[in-house]
Amino acid sequence: MERKIENNKLTLLMTEGLTANKIPEYNQQLDLLLQDHEQYQKCILDLSQTVNIDSTGVTFVISLYKKMKAIEKEFCVSGASNEIQNLFKLMKLDQFFALTE
Repeated sequence: MERKIENNKLTLLMTEGLTANKIPEYNQQLDLLLQDHEQYQKCILDLSQTVNIDSTGVTFVISLYKKMKAIEKEFCVSGASNEIQNLFKLMKLDQFFALTE
């Protein structure tokens, strides 16, 4: 996961799959980012390089959304493939956060 803070936005670029074997590492990195949450107002989860997502990955996205909401930050998912977007829509997650190109 690559992270960048620019223009009051935190962008998390997922460079590997959102799968069970990677989620513990992502959660550790996320805990550090939440400590510095004054540096940004919006979190963008960039899935443009993500091909694989499993149920643990979906849970990670939901957890990230909830954590951002708890600290009053905007949250959206960008760059998701059609398959991942369809999965989120099927699960009605698009009712909670935006899915952008």
